[in-house]
Amino acid sequence: MAVGVLALRDWVGKFFLTNKSGNAVIRLLVFKLRDFFIIKNKGDIIMKLKKLLATGLAAIMVMGLVGCSSSKGSSSSASSDASSSAAKTEKLQQIKDAGVLKVGTSAEYSPYEFHKVVDGEDKIVGFDDFVVQEIAKDMGVKVEYEDMDFDGLLGALQADKVDIVLAGMTPDEKRKKSVDFSDIYYTNSNVCIVAKGKEDTIKKSEDLKDLKVGVQKGTTQADYVTNTLGISDATQLKKIPDLMLELQNGKIDVIVTGKAVAEINVKKYDNIAIGNTTVGDEVAETSAAAIKKSGNGVDNTSFVKSVNDTIKRLQDSGDMDKYMQDALKLAE
Repeated sequence: MAVGVLALRDWVGKFFLTNKSGNAVIRLLVFKLRDFFIIKNKGDIIMKLKKLLATGLAAIMVMGLVGCSSSKGSSSSASSDASSSAAKTEKLQQIKDAGVLKVGTSAEYSPYEFHKVVDGEDKIVGFDDFVVQEIAKDMGVKVEYEDMDFDGLLGALQADKVDIVLAGMTPDEKRKKSVDFSDIYYTNSNVCIVAKGKEDTIKKSEDLKDLKVGVQKGTTQADYVTNTLGISDATQLKKIPDLMLELQNGKIDVIVTGKAVAEINVKKYDNIAIGNTTVGDEVAETSAAAIKKSGNGVDNTSFVKSVNDTIKRLQDSGDMDKYMQDALKLAE
C-alpha cells in the first residue's frame, strides 16, 4: 500500500511539473498533493486533506476566471476584427442598395434649381437637376430631393439626411474643412443687380460700402461682401426672390450674385438691371457637388469617383454647357 501511494505521489508530481501548460496555481496544487502523500499520521491526513481540497477549489476558481478572461479577450479581439472589417462600408454601395440618391438642394436659385409645374406636377428643375439626374443614372438609382434653405444644406449632409448636395455651391476653403467636393462642373462670374437707371453707380468695390447691399445667406457672395469688403450690415436673406423684392421696394440698393442667376431674375422683375461693373467678378462663382467626408465606418472614395466620372463625361461631350442653356430657357 505504501509503495502504491509513493508511486502515485511521484507520478502526479512528474506529470504536472513537466506539463508545459502548468502555471503557478497548478504547481501549488501539485506540491500540496505530494505533501499529502508523505503524511504518516491519520489526524494529519484529515487536516491536510481539508487544506488540499480548499487549495484545489481555489485553483479551479482562479483557472476558471483566467479562462473566462482569455475567452472574453479572444471574443473582444474577434469582435474588434469584425468591426474593423465592417468599417470599410462603401457609401456608393449603400446608395445602390437603397436604389435612391438623396439630393439636398435649395430650389430658389434659378437657373440652377427652381420649382416649375411640369405636366400638372410641381417639380424641381434646372441646371443642377440635369447634372444630378445623369449622376444618378450612372449609378443605376433614382433621385430623391430634400429642398431646404441654402444655409442648412451642409448641416443636412453632415447629419446623413442627404447623400449629396447640388445647389450651385462654390467649394471654398471654409467649406472644404467640413465636407468633400467633386470636381468643379461649372464656373460663372459674379455681378451686381441694381435698379434701372443706376447701372453706372458702382465703379469699384469701395462704392459698395456706401450702399445698402443684399446677398443670399450662406453663399460665397455673402462671404465676399462681409469678410472681404468688411460690410457687416449687409442684408442677408435666404432666397433670391426675396432679395429682388427688397431691391424693387428700395430697401436695398444692390444685390451681389452670380451672373446666370442675375440674367434670369432681371427678366422676371420690373425696373431691375445688371450694373456696368466688374465688382465681384474677381471672386468666381464655381459649382461643385458636396459629399460628406469619409468616417464613422463609411468610405466615400468610390462615390466621389463616380460623381467625377459623370462630370467629366458631361464636360467632354459638351452636354454641360447645353444643360445650362436648357435651364435658362426653362427659367424664362
